[in-house]
Amino acid sequence: MNNISDYAIRLFFHFLVVLGIWKLVKPLIDEQLRYIAKKSEYRKNAKHFNEASKRNKRFIYRHLDNLLYLTQDKYEPFVSVTKFILQSGFLLVGIFIITLLTMQELPSLFSSDPFFDGNLQISNIETIKSVWKLPMLLAILAGSIPYIVMRYKYTKRQTEGSYDLLDVVKIYAKYTYLSVDAALYATSDFLMDNNVLKRPLRILADEFSNYSNETMLQGEAQRFASSVSTTFARIFISDLLDAEKEGNVNLNLSLLELNDSMEQQRETILTVKANNSDAIKLGLYGNLLVFVLSIGTFMFMLKPGLYFKLQFQTPIGVTFFMIIVISFVIAFLFSILLSRPKLDYQ
Repeated sequence: MNNISDYAIRLFFHFLVVLGIWKLVKPLIDEQLRYIAKKSEYRKNAKHFNEASKRNKRFIYRHLDNLLYLTQDKYEPFVSVTKFILQSGFLLVGIFIITLLTMQELPSLFSSDPFFDGNLQISNIETIKSVWKLPMLLAILAGSIPYIVMRYKYTKRQTEGSYDLLDVVKIYAKYTYLSVDAALYATSDFLMDNNVLKRPLRILADEFSNYSNETMLQGEAQRFASSVSTTFARIFISDLLDAEKEGNVNLNLSLLELNDSMEQQRETILTVKANNSDAIKLGLYGNLLVFVLSIGTFMFMLKPGLYFKLQFQTPIGVTFFMIIVISFVIAFLFSILLSRPKLDYQ
């Protein structure tokens, strides 16, 4: 038991070393990325932007860029995506190295593990060949955590953004006498800091003030609408594009109608949610209750010692336990997300 605690402490300090290295190189990476973004004028140079979109913006890049656009409060084109990829890659490599280095020192504890070949005392090279599978699995799981967290945060913020759009519409309606970009800037400044659309709205304002062709403006406007992903957001963006093209003559009336529709739908959603609050709570905590009761029942029937031995010292027990835990976490997250539907017509 003491050996295991020693190895756990050693693993912890290995992780601290890798974390310290990342903290040292992170400022240099940030500075270099901002220098590259500024030099290429990524956001302001339309020609470069269009070429980069065709040449560099592959599916993975576009996907991460759209997620970070809504989830990162200090989102910067090109910089945020590159930094996220580097952080995830550094985490994957770091976890693999520290796990591999630590596990080379305790081969006897894992001699019966299915990830190993069982021949772990020949040499360092042979040990590495034998133990690389589990560290690689742990590294992949660790490296995917930032994406999973960002994906969950994106889904949550999409829902929040659908409600925050109501504030945007209300405030923007007061500035319809201004140009579209000026009204967007004023609306963004007036929004609370906890409004998830504050930063995307300012980016949209930058695009309205600096665009050089209609295709570029359409792309940024549709990205804003897609980040909220509601019919109300598409109507709002359509109104802005019409106002930019034809003037603000009918904009105020259109926004007032949109505001009334959103208010009415919001009241409907709140009413339905109140009527189904018990079912929502059951979905949130029912699985947790079943999970705890099932474990408690098995421990009572088998005795704690035998239960832990069967659950955590056999491949089948560990596999099923991981499947149950992962399924429970996924169901719990979905229950949280579904407990507050988007502010939309559906």
